[in-house]
Amino acid sequence: MKSMTGYGRAEITLPEFHGVIELSSVNKRGFEFLLHGPKEWQFFEREAQKLIRSSVERGRIRLSILLQPQAISAENPSRDQEARVGDKLDELKKICLSQDLPYSPSVDLIQRILTSGSREPVVPSLDSIEDILIDKTNIALNQMVSMRGKEGDSLAKDLRKRAYSLGEIVHSVEKNTEGLAREWRDRLLQRLKESGLGINCDDDAVRKEFTVYAEKSDVSEEITRVRSHLEQFEEGLHAKQPIGRKLEFIVQELGREFNTLGSKSLTPTISNLVIEAKVEIEKIREQVMNLE
Repeated sequence: MKSMTGYGRAEITLPEFHGVIELSSVNKRGFEFLLHGPKEWQFFEREAQKLIRSSVERGRIRLSILLQPQAISAENPSRDQEARVGDKLDELKKICLSQDLPYSPSVDLIQRILTSGSREPVVPSLDSIEDILIDKTNIALNQMVSMRGKEGDSLAKDLRKRAYSLGEIVHSVEKNTEGLAREWRDRLLQRLKESGLGINCDDDAVRKEFTVYAEKSDVSEEITRVRSHLEQFEEGLHAKQPIGRKLEFIVQELGREFNTLGSKSLTPTISNLVIEAKVEIEKIREQVMNLE
């Protein structure tokens, strides 16, 4: 089980550029891919998306390619640069001699000559660089998927604890509702007998109405369904494939069942237990929204 949150990074070095590939993902109901990089490499989007979809099913994925021109070094100039610097220094020397000025070139002066008037480096074509981009994207992707897996494990531990708490709440609800509907029916019949309203409490029609009321107040079916949902939820937490959508549905159904339990609450104790369960379900829902 994986989270939908992750990050990966890889450095890329070209003859005239140094770059960084960053891959990040956040939660989203479906799959969305965005590429931000040099306009010359925009057609890499199709290949990158195909690569990422092989490892990721859900999430908003952003691939950023950031390039910076390589700094020109005064310590390791190319031959062309050496010739250009030599020519400039010769010109400067002649000017100094003609003006009777001291001639003392420095490293700072050479650096200025190297950087002055230099052409802007050209971003290489996608055809010439695509294999490198694929390799570096794979490195960032593996890091991101690994991070999603580790966070998914952490979420699973938290969700197991919360699911166990729900199970304990259900057990308490069941314990507090055993025979409660029947007890309320018998108590109400007794009160009617003592009221002097002239209602024959032994009449079959009257007893049938109270039996229907008792059945409507019974929560055994809801408790059975809640336990079934919790079992499916626990099974989902052990799944290797993406399970987020299924768990979202199960959490939704758990909410429905506890809403029904709340509407049938016959005592303040049960009402409080239902409120406690709803708070736990909301926390579970927030966590499940981050699962792939």
